[in-house]
Amino acid sequence: MLVSGRGLKFGTGALALLLGALSLPHGASAATVLGVVGGPGLDQGQLCTTGLLCPGNPAFQWQSGGAVSGSITYDSLAGKADFAFTLTQDASFGGETLLAGSTFSASNIAVNLSALGSGQMITQTGAPISGTANLLFNPGLAMTQGTPAISGFSCTLGFGTDVCGVSLGSTGLVVGPDAGGKSYSSFLTFNVNVTPVPLPAALPLLLSGLGAAGAFVRRRRREG
Repeated sequence: MLVSGRGLKFGTGALALLLGALSLPHGASAATVLGVVGGPGLDQGQLCTTGLLCPGNPAFQWQSGGAVSGSITYDSLAGKADFAFTLTQDASFGGETLLAGSTFSASNIAVNLSALGSGQMITQTGAPISGTANLLFNPGLAMTQGTPAISGFSCTLGFGTDVCGVSLGSTGLVVGPDAGGKSYSSFLTFNVNVTPVPLPAALPLLLSGLGAAGAFVRRRRREG
């Protein structure tokens, strides 16, 4: 049997061999990349004087702003997720402003994929893990601890607008001291709209391989 397409014909055996050569090895990831395309971004946040319960005792509280760019990667084989966000808009906390350029990320978040109506839901499982953050404040508050506890990570997919959310801190996310000598634990939550990133990295390789296979078959036909 021959498989054809716009001047390209080759046997299914050759196609299977090609696809097998290009396929992921056993144990490799099956990652889906979701790009941030909108949503509020940072939509809750508190800075609490260290030693006080946070959230719950804010010295400064999020008021507005906080759009982000970035991506989320979900590996369905490993049951893990990563995210990386960068603040693209200053976020007001009253007397403090969290500046654009602040970054937030985490890797290897244990997650579970489950059906939810006609769509799917990805939810964090197990205990919170440590992420990484670099907070830039004006007036300046230096980073004292930049390893926030990552909790509540989840995504709902397949409902027209795909949405992901995550909470950071306040354990491990501390800034200060300020001019008065106070330091602050930080608690932040993000909610973003996402969409799958088109053209997987493997696709150009696949197309290149198909072109090479076609050239090989045409050469064999000329030689025959």
